[in-house]
Amino acid sequence: MKIAIISDIHDQVANLQWALEEMRREQVEHVFALGDYCSPYIVERLGLVGVPVTAVWGNNDGDKVAMFKAVLADKNNSIHFKKGVFAEVELAGERYFITHYPLLAENAALSGKYRAVFYGHTHEQKKEYRGDTLTVNPGKLALYPNSLVSFAVYDSEKNDVKFVRKK
Repeated sequence: MKIAIISDIHDQVANLQWALEEMRREQVEHVFALGDYCSPYIVERLGLVGVPVTAVWGNNDGDKVAMFKAVLADKNNSIHFKKGVFAEVELAGERYFITHYPLLAENAALSGKYRAVFYGHTHEQKKEYRGDTLTVNPGKLALYPNSLVSFAVYDSEKNDVKFVRKK
């Protein structure tokens, strides 16, 4: 299974559109969205990717009530928001941990309970193993602090990711 990992959009519509097109090209089957959407129109667009989206909140999400209303108003929107800033997700018999926050991710990875752990917040791509647990930050779609725009595609068969970078 291919899962797109996306974080820190920060209202960057053009970069989100690029990422959605790349996700279709990569034939992802699920998306983990790790927070910092900022505005309702971002979650509206993200939810139209055509595959299920499991989402958690970040520290810069603006009006969460308006985001929920935007998702609920469109029956074609595929986002499922978890209640908090982290979630345990089971897909195809494997357990994953998703969060916006690096410290939560580190603790989850050290627990050894998950095949992979995904987090955002720092706006920096990172891939490492904590024991047998893959830990990944996909980077960001935001324009700061540098011009590198990216997300990750996780391959569950290989338990590995590739970073997709905007040129």
